[in-house]
Amino acid sequence: MSNRKKDVLLADCFIQITHSHPTPALDPSTYKLKAPLNVLIIDASRGIGASIAYAYARAGTAKLILAARASSSKELYAVVQQASCLNPSVPISYVPVNITSPSRVATCAGGDLQDSKDIFDFDVQGTYLVGHHFIPLLRKSDGTKTFIAVNSFAALITSGHIANTAYCVSKLAQARLMEYVAEYMMPCTSTYVDFGACLLTDIDLTDDAGLCGTFCVWLSREKRMWLNGRPISATWNVDDLLEKRGQVEDEDLLRIGFRVGDASAASLSQL
Repeated sequence: MSNRKKDVLLADCFIQITHSHPTPALDPSTYKLKAPLNVLIIDASRGIGASIAYAYARAGTAKLILAARASSSKELYAVVQQASCLNPSVPISYVPVNITSPSRVATCAGGDLQDSKDIFDFDVQGTYLVGHHFIPLLRKSDGTKTFIAVNSFAALITSGHIANTAYCVSKLAQARLMEYVAEYMMPCTSTYVDFGACLLTDIDLTDDAGLCGTFCVWLSREKRMWLNGRPISATWNVDDLLEKRGQVEDEDLLRIGFRVGDASAASLSQL
């Protein structure tokens, strides 16, 4: 068995300083977004999705569109009310949506939706359909043209007490899908963000659910091509992450792949 540290452990220590709660550097109310920004948030009725909605409301986006399954309409309306209280000047609309249904996602780009099925359909099929229908709108828009998926470093694990097969495999597939978006959907950028150690419910582990939302707003401030198609964590200190830009670009870090060792040495041994 290899003694090499697992990727998820290496990812956890890529940035030395991490945070469990939003920091002043991530305070959305202090940001000036460079252009009128329209934001669509899927699964916004609770947890991380709701926290992202609150963060963009505080940042003062041009328009905020919140979507969730029809069965969560009551909770979604409560999020709309809270976001409106945080910033009454931001126009907010909401729609029921099942992002696993092609016809309903197509309608959402102008309309109506309902219930989602299982986690794999939600993470992979849902991300694909949302990208298929909304990235063309992003391309036509002004501003940062950013497509963000809430992912997890669970995509990197295969063992341990949180290694749920369906969840980890679906997150890995979603991560690869976001890399395809980065490769083929220019001039849009795509980034997938590990939300930290908290759950998409009212049960917190160690990190504030609001951390992911404020981090997403930070990502939206400007076009960050050097993070295009790469997994990053909402817990990372953003100043330290910015300092690593050169290293990330020069060494092509923060990629999912497989290792074959020193290929040049292997070739020489066969001569």
